Amino acid sequence: MTAGNGKQAGSILAQLEQPSFRPSKADRKLIAYMKSHPEEIPVSTIAALAEHVGVAESTVTRFVKKMGFASLNLFKVLFAKEFSKYKDRQIISHGIEHDEPALVTGRKLLDAYYDTLDHTYAALPEGVVERSAAALQQAARIIFVGLGNSGFMAMDAAYKFFRIGLPSESSDNSHAMVMKAALSDAGVTFVAVSHSGETPEVIEALRIAKANGAHTIVITSERTSPLAQLADTVVPYVGRETLLETGSVSVKMAQIFILDLIYTQIVKDRAERAAESKRRTALAVAHLR
Repeated sequence: MTAGNGKQAGSILAQLEQPSFRPSKADRKLIAYMKSHPEEIPVSTIAALAEHVGVAESTVTRFVKKMGFASLNLFKVLFAKEFSKYKDRQIISHGIEHDEPALVTGRKLLDAYYDTLDHTYAALPEGVVERSAAALQQAARIIFVGLGNSGFMAMDAAYKFFRIGLPSESSDNSHAMVMKAALSDAGVTFVAVSHSGETPEVIEALRIAKANGAHTIVITSERTSPLAQLADTVVPYVGRETLLETGSVSVKMAQIFILDLIYTQIVKDRAERAAESKRRTALAVAHLR
């Protein structure tokens, strides 16, 4: 497949997973954006793409040339063709056949989920759960943030921790999260959930919160990502998803496992208070029926 400049270009989707070049920090931001917003790429101008990602237009031009294309337009044409071709048959885990029985698929999914959780458990640094639990218990206010599927995890976590008496709130809105960050102080523990650790809005919110004195915790699969580098505490998990598997259950399970592990540690630390808070909130809800 010729890209239009005499250079042979491979699959764009494959390149986004495993670039044939060493990506710069700006390249990684572009890759993360393309993987999380694939429908937008074919209709984006170079100016719009640069603005959304937070890079210069010249960076976008250099990136598509590294990918083997003479221009963004040529890149978008092939991207659109590949995405259209594969979106209906590559949204599930590799190794699952389209004509296999459902129970065979079920066994493969169970094995994949177990593998994700097992590797996540093995990758946890000693003491990181205890440190995170302590920071949450000492906070006057806890703010969980995330976008997309990670935003759902942030909202669920805030609800879960609130019910055991911790002053928790959440945001999955980019404007709201930076405003919450702007009003943070040393009494706040700011928790960001991000699979890639490359989401610009979440990075900016964490940067603002940290500058205002908040303690920052990042839950991510990329412990060397820009987001992780801003954190006081990084709680890593192991979970892989391709461009078309965004929001995969295995990644959600890894995030839930981490959050539940921290939650359980807090319940262990403050068993009586947690039980009493859970009892009181349960009774309050029951009275609404």
